[in-house]
Amino acid sequence: MDRESLEGMLLSIWDSRIFTRDIELFDSEKDKNYQPFLQFDGNLIRANNYVGFVQNGSELIEIYPKVFKSDTSAIHSKELMLKHIFYWFRYCRKWRFPFNQAKLNTIETTQFPELIINLIANQFLDAVSNQPFTMYQELADAMQTPRGSINFKRYITNSISYGNYQRIECDYEPFLFDNKVNRSIKYCSRLLLNQTKFYENQRILQDVIFILDEVDDLPCSVHDIERIAINSFFEDYEIILDSCKLILNQQLYSNSSYDLSQWCLLFPMEYIFEDFLAGFLESWFSNDWKVHYQKSDMYLAETSEGKNVFNMQHDIFLTAKDDSKRKIIVDTKYKLRSTKFKDDPKKGISQNDLYQMISYAFKRGCTDIVLVYPNISESIMPPDRFIVCSGFDESEKINVTAMEIPFWSLNNFDQLDIRLKEIINWTINRI
Repeated sequence: MDRESLEGMLLSIWDSRIFTRDIELFDSEKDKNYQPFLQFDGNLIRANNYVGFVQNGSELIEIYPKVFKSDTSAIHSKELMLKHIFYWFRYCRKWRFPFNQAKLNTIETTQFPELIINLIANQFLDAVSNQPFTMYQELADAMQTPRGSINFKRYITNSISYGNYQRIECDYEPFLFDNKVNRSIKYCSRLLLNQTKFYENQRILQDVIFILDEVDDLPCSVHDIERIAINSFFEDYEIILDSCKLILNQQLYSNSSYDLSQWCLLFPMEYIFEDFLAGFLESWFSNDWKVHYQKSDMYLAETSEGKNVFNMQHDIFLTAKDDSKRKIIVDTKYKLRSTKFKDDPKKGISQNDLYQMISYAFKRGCTDIVLVYPNISESIMPPDRFIVCSGFDESEKINVTAMEIPFWSLNNFDQLDIRLKEIINWTINRI
């Protein structure tokens, strides 16, 4: 690959920060030559914590989660790794990934880009064929019989000043099939059609374009889509528009309106891991616990002038719904601890991580902290526990639990939900 071209593309991707615009950056990450996706060492490339793909014409780099590297058989099972990725996406709440995992078993390709195109193309086809979308479309036109409201400013400028008194400038909203939503779907379908090499994808996208034959072929942008208001009756189209934004945000270095030869999808796994666990807890434990995601309503300290500083932001904060009102701070760590971490007195836990959580617990008046790591093997290691005693009163203690969760399984993927529920439930009840 052309390293210079690839690095330039990655810098442009990071500059747009499609999925991480609301994440606070460190000073090093603001450097104009910084990008977090790949590290270069001569002709060698090392992946960081992002997964996805980068495609530049015929050149393609696919990046898979590092949690699989401990099992060499995973390298020969791309299909299973992709199933895991879309399984995690299914529980994500803050990051909306418009993909339907149910479609994965019917797809005959394991190329990451072609898989994404197939999922989006099927979404488009299901929507336009099963629930055609019509909406009131704002139009501005000059006509002899007034319709809607007369735009006098435009009428004076465009008609009266030229002596065309009969051409009345009107603004009106007819109920049309040729609307901004369908134009966006058609435009994105053409982008994907020009990109895909997979016959099944080409067929599906051609069907979408055929159904939308009466819709004008007009380019659109993410900003155009963000201005579209969808009636609640068509709420499924919100997900469709998310897919359109996903495509348009990745349209890099394009000189042609219908060119998608350089595009990418790159997801930071630290946030996927965190978002996945929050969504899982919300789905399966919300009867007993109130799940706060990215709770940041308190500050760690205040200045002598009384100004709050050092805003605290917990990955996940649990509050029991029963009379106990028990509180648990949950911190996710997308790190692979050593296979021999049990021999380490610190159990592979970073000292800085522990300092941070203890200070948060002290401020919150919370006695329970849970550090959550992805599993490093099929066998889930039992949790490790630490006790931090207060220097003011030794009877006041903070309990720290470091645990693995079954985030992946190459042998028992279909049972991940069950195993994860059991382990979380078991751990919470024994803290």
